[in-house]
Amino acid sequence: MPGIAHLESPDYLDQLALVRGGGPQLVRAIFTLTRTASLAISMAAAMVLLGSVHPLLLAMPLFAVPAAYLLPRSERYVDAARLKAAEPQRASSQLHRLFVTPGPAMELRVFDACERVEARSDDLWRQVTRIQLSGALRGAAVASIGWVSLTVGYVAALGFTAWMVSQGDASVGDVVMVSQLALVLRGNVAETAEAVRQAATALRTTDRFLWLDDLHAASTAKRGAMPAPAVLADGITFDRVSFAYTPTGPAVLRDVSVHLPAGTTVAVVGHNGAGKTSFVKLLSAMYEPTSGAVRLDGVDLAQIDPESWRAAVSGAFQDYLRLEAAVRVSVGVGDGDAIDDDARVQGAIDRGGARAVVDALVGGIDASVGKTYADGAELSGGQWQRFAIARSLMRATPLCVVLDEPASALDPEAEQRLYEARFEADAARRERGTVTVLVSHRFSTVRMADLIVVLDGGTIAEQGSHAELMARNGVYATMYRQQAKAYG
Repeated sequence: MPGIAHLESPDYLDQLALVRGGGPQLVRAIFTLTRTASLAISMAAAMVLLGSVHPLLLAMPLFAVPAAYLLPRSERYVDAARLKAAEPQRASSQLHRLFVTPGPAMELRVFDACERVEARSDDLWRQVTRIQLSGALRGAAVASIGWVSLTVGYVAALGFTAWMVSQGDASVGDVVMVSQLALVLRGNVAETAEAVRQAATALRTTDRFLWLDDLHAASTAKRGAMPAPAVLADGITFDRVSFAYTPTGPAVLRDVSVHLPAGTTVAVVGHNGAGKTSFVKLLSAMYEPTSGAVRLDGVDLAQIDPESWRAAVSGAFQDYLRLEAAVRVSVGVGDGDAIDDDARVQGAIDRGGARAVVDALVGGIDASVGKTYADGAELSGGQWQRFAIARSLMRATPLCVVLDEPASALDPEAEQRLYEARFEADAARRERGTVTVLVSHRFSTVRMADLIVVLDGGTIAEQGSHAELMARNGVYATMYRQQAKAYG
């Protein structure tokens, strides 16, 4: 899908969890339904033989009707329970995964939280078990009515045939034949009911596939078709933009209006929760504004094909990708067309400050990184972050560069060198109008920006250059002096 909003939707995650493994169900249902023809022939033959003993015995299959009707319905209770249990099951699985993931596992041990987290996970799993057991019991209760009805019909047919023998209207052989035919009918009904049940399950799985497909269609139907501009002449404008992650949730950005001039470096600062990361998510078209518009040279970003726009965007993000692969892949995916261009990859590694990391690996850019591979080198957080920064430098001439706390794992001196090199690179791109948006808490870096936007509570409190904002003696000046005093 064009954006990532769906990845934070519980409804989407529940449907995705339930649809996993649905493919084999669909295949089984298809093969089971192909048996219905042979089952129908078998039941027809049994009916002819039963009718030859006595016409009343033809009523015996009527006792199978409740089973054929109720068995598929019983599955609905099971499926409804699975849907209701999907969220606590996801939560429980997520907690269990913490114990087998090195970083979280270490922190759980440091805080002696293993037993408490495990207890919480077990509580969730017991909740899942109760929900699913309740659904299974309700389904079994409904199904049992059908089986009881079928059993009553079976016993009634045998009793009636035995009575006919006592009256001299049937032979012992007829009793044996009726008992065997009743078993055949019972098996046929059971198989038919199972085929219907599997078909119903497959249809529900299909419904979930279609739900996901409809969601995809709805998200892509709105996507723009215009190509991204080749250059930015005026810049990027947030025009009265408001944004909330959910329809009923609080707005994280409210009535934000700011112009990011072409060819400039813009720093976005503010306290935690001020809306900085949401600002850059809208800028990279990962989300759509709740109201207002982001404009490129006056054109609404919603009218531009998101793939075309993202091909013109580069960046390094706070939650950066740790792509466990060969170094050339982990860095080179920053520009997929140049992933096999050694010169481009090596150049990005140099500019991103990752040269020392790569030179220490046996195999250089062909070495594997990450524990996925037996010979993969495990990297520190700072080393992974240098790869993320190098990846952001793969695209030669992006229109927009987003740097959302990309150097949080680096020391201040390394971050300073990185941004100085980054700003020099941006100076070479001014002719194309590249806009660089920097989110950072380190004001020694921020002060180098052409424009500083101060977010406070989801709104713009101030904007201007470092000198202008210091002279204004407002929110920015207070934050700057507080940090300078802390470092002093």
